[in-house]
Amino acid sequence: MKKLIALSMIFCALNASAKLGSADDEVKYAGDLDYSNFCEAVVKDDVNMLKRNVRSKIGLVSSSSQGVLRKLIAANGAGMACNGVDLVSFSEQRKASQVYKYLSNVK
Repeated sequence: MKKLIALSMIFCALNASAKLGSADDEVKYAGDLDYSNFCEAVVKDDVNMLKRNVRSKIGLVSSSSQGVLRKLIAANGAGMACNGVDLVSFSEQRKASQVYKYLSNVK
């Protein structure tokens, strides 16, 4: 049952995306809003916000924060996407240096 929940979460998270406007604060989300905060954390370059959101998914996605992070940044399109790209690439595109550094060290 937990695998089914985790797989459906990943599938739904793939649909989460941040459509960025002209201003950095202007963000519109499409997809599963339960996971939009991960994209927002990247846009704001806020590692603490990212960590809080990871902790909130413990038990839903994985049994540990490290497991949640690994599933969110999984390769081959199995992880979460913002603007159609994985979280690590999205943080690099947005020049979210703190989040990028944090996510890069998870692998």
